[in-house]
Amino acid sequence: MLFLKKTVPFLITLGMGIFTFMYYFMPHKHMKFVWENVSDWAIIIGGGSMAVGAISMIRTYYRKSMNKEDPNRWYAVITLVCMIGMTLIGFIFGIGSETLFNDLFINVMMPLESTMFSLLAFYIASAAFRSFRLKSFSAGLLLVAAIIVMLAQIPLGENISVHIPAISSWIMDCPNVAARRAILMGISIGVVATALKIILGIDKSVFSGAGK
Repeated sequence: MLFLKKTVPFLITLGMGIFTFMYYFMPHKHMKFVWENVSDWAIIIGGGSMAVGAISMIRTYYRKSMNKEDPNRWYAVITLVCMIGMTLIGFIFGIGSETLFNDLFINVMMPLESTMFSLLAFYIASAAFRSFRLKSFSAGLLLVAAIIVMLAQIPLGENISVHIPAISSWIMDCPNVAARRAILMGISIGVVATALKIILGIDKSVFSGAGK
């Protein structure tokens, strides 16, 4: 049982990791044929995992909706009703541009998403206010740069000084790009390190559950 739960997934992960690495540097026609078929299998497995996730979600929210002591049980009920209802409507009426499914998506889902993102804007503004407090020299630089960039986005900034748009462009093109590249390089190194740990079996927590 341990062989099927840990060794087999590790061997599959190791083989696919080596194959992907080799295909990237040696795109031979035979390897391309295998890669295309493997990609199709990945799509099929992804669809199956979505089905497993949907079943798990229904089971979890059903248990929550049946718990009468939970004050948030009605949120679980609404989630289940919306999920099952939209699924049935999509299967029965289709998902075209002039169907009930599309009307519900445009008239219900999109306004709800807009409302959620509009609420997030206030949280972002609150976080920005806390970040812009002059507690250190770095915070001062961040505050000055943010004010210049924000002023450059409105006509008032150019009325104050014709140099503000140019300074804003320099901030966005030079320090901002340099910082983004450094962050992306760090993320890339972390992704490679994590991938190697999984492929080589150093990190076994992804096989048959964490800590086992």
